[in-house]
Amino acid sequence: MSMDDHFCPGCGKVQRAFARYPWYFCRDCLATAEDGTGRRLVFGNASLSGGLTWGFADDPSRYDDRAILVICLIRKRRVVVHEARFGGVVAEPFNSVVLPPRDAKHHVDLSSSQPDPAVLERLKKAGGTI
Repeated sequence: MSMDDHFCPGCGKVQRAFARYPWYFCRDCLATAEDGTGRRLVFGNASLSGGLTWGFADDPSRYDDRAILVICLIRKRRVVVHEARFGGVVAEPFNSVVLPPRDAKHHVDLSSSQPDPAVLERLKKAGGTI
């Protein structure tokens, strides 16, 4: 392990260090992201030029592509999932991220055990999976 490596905060697996994301979760842990009720989430980019999409793994026919960030859970810890700078998706511990000013239409908080009905209304029908 080099000085530039870090450990995934979810599973402890050694990860390559990135100055922009000094404390990020590995892909395997990101794949376990869930809402506050335990429903598994999936994330992706909206297009080749970026953007964030999210949806529920058990309903790939619906997605939201208007969020800038999603607050959810990985291993029962609150995390922030957002678009990575040059594409892709990154998850970081909630308390390690400086959140942009709150913008209800672009921030989605799925970490509660009582989901906000407005969050589900954001989901739109897809032609396929996200």
